[in-house]
Amino acid sequence: MKKINLLLLACLGFVGTSCQDTVDPVIHDEEGYAELESEWIRLTAWETNGSIRMINPVKNEVSSPSVSPFTEGAANYLSSSGRYVISIERQQGNVRFFDTGIENHGDHGHEYSPKWLDAVVQAPLPTHFSATNGQVIIFNDGDGSVVVARESTMETPTFQPLHISDLGNGVHHGAATWLIGNKYAVTYKDEAVPGALPQSIKLVNAQGEVVAENEEAVVTGIHGDASNGRFAAFGSTDGILVASQNNEIKLIPNPSTLSPTSGNWIGTIKTHDAIDVFYGYARNHGVFEVNPSTNSVRKIVDAPSLKSYFLSSGGGYLIVHTAEDEVKVFDTATSSEMRSQSIAAAGDIEGTVLRKEMPTLELYRLMNEPSPVLAASEGFLYILKPDRTTIQILDIQTLNEVSKLELDSPIHTMMRAGF
Repeated sequence: MKKINLLLLACLGFVGTSCQDTVDPVIHDEEGYAELESEWIRLTAWETNGSIRMINPVKNEVSSPSVSPFTEGAANYLSSSGRYVISIERQQGNVRFFDTGIENHGDHGHEYSPKWLDAVVQAPLPTHFSATNGQVIIFNDGDGSVVVARESTMETPTFQPLHISDLGNGVHHGAATWLIGNKYAVTYKDEAVPGALPQSIKLVNAQGEVVAENEEAVVTGIHGDASNGRFAAFGSTDGILVASQNNEIKLIPNPSTLSPTSGNWIGTIKTHDAIDVFYGYARNHGVFEVNPSTNSVRKIVDAPSLKSYFLSSGGGYLIVHTAEDEVKVFDTATSSEMRSQSIAAAGDIEGTVLRKEMPTLELYRLMNEPSPVLAASEGFLYILKPDRTTIQILDIQTLNEVSKLELDSPIHTMMRAGF
């Protein structure tokens, strides 16, 4: 009898334990926006007077650093690490460097107080900006010179950008960028050809000496460029000029739908260090994928007019903002559209009507700048709403709203910073 009771108790204990596991399983809370977004993502926001605010969207915190304001009308760009804002004051001939204080150490980060760096570059008409692999390159229209700034040296007391001049490339509206091996792809102007645009590109070293050129890769006009370090691609009237880290320079012809007249050619190009393709915009057509490895150019977005297009922080997504306020998200691994949706955003600085009336080169120059009202991390899309006090946060894959930020007062423009 005792044995039976012990056996019965053991069985009851087993059943009780089993039932307890079944009735009360361990429940994990579903991760939301605050858990999924990087703690090091920030939004830099500007007021109309150039005063800056730093927004931590995860913590919903806004600070106003005690720094001098940005110059009104300056074009502001982000370095490839996401830490520095490079402010180009074209008419004043100044280039200034702003440290957001968000430092990336790979497996962790640090945050310091935002500040202006002491170094200021003075050059005639600094205009075209390019950033790749921690290198910042600025082309100066006033004399064809190139300014080079390395992020790795920006925090040193002796930081001073390199100024490569006397290239013999003429005064023109040009571009330059960096390639692995510390080579620079720079535009060159043929003085016999009328107009402000250049006709060819050459690779030069830090001393300004030509290390590679291709006399057969010549076009009527070049505008816009981007580099991922391995390839540098330049938009042109006749096709895409490509320079590679192995010193090859070639021309990928435009598809038959594009023409060198009326701005119907790719005049602005963007890429990311983490991807192998480039994305270019052609007025009256849309966005094209450029693949230097396969020498191919193909349209992926049919949109005669755009407000902006840009890549997410990690390069995994291409975001296209049409003139009709439709946002399209593409997977850069395949250049295929994932999602599109009509989204109400704050009016862009120039306005749709003004954009249509702009000269082609002015439009392409504006398209090179970051969107003033949209920004993207690798997981989320940030949208400045029409009231300019609300920032809507959407899942970048589904475009469903996941959070919202309410500001105390309006902002004029914003930009993603951090990583």
